[in-house]
Amino acid sequence: MVRSRRRLFVLCFVAATLVSGTAAAQDHAPAPIDPARLALARRVLEVSGTVEAMLASIRANLPAQRAAMPQLPQEFWTRFEARIVQDAPQLVDSIAVLYAAAFTQPELAAVVAFYTSPVGRRLRAAQPGLVTQGSAIGQRWGMRIGAEIGASLPRQE
Repeated sequence: MVRSRRRLFVLCFVAATLVSGTAAAQDHAPAPIDPARLALARRVLEVSGTVEAMLASIRANLPAQRAAMPQLPQEFWTRFEARIVQDAPQLVDSIAVLYAAAFTQPELAAVVAFYTSPVGRRLRAAQPGLVTQGSAIGQRWGMRIGAEIGASLPRQE
């Protein structure tokens, strides 16, 4: 019983850690927004590839999470990844509210115009790879810093 509770706690902790930014965004939903503005905000998310980039970032961090928590079964990670893709529309709905609250309708239209331009489409196409590669660079950078700090600490015997 204790072991199953501990396992459930770990599973919940992992899920919360991986999507903590999303949860924080959903907790602070602003007042109702004009439906036309909200639709334009959704369009921004669509043409910019924002949600795809977020999902790519989560996926890029999964190997590190797996390594940090080897006690979790592979099935958890398979189901988790499938679920984040399945529930992506809920993420879009939550984030669209934030964009609609933060930008005016003309600003949102300008963002759509940028992302539908040739350079905007190029940025969107490059974004998932940049996020994945950037995440790997960040992991190596953090490991190097951790190793340097660890090496500088006095040894405890």
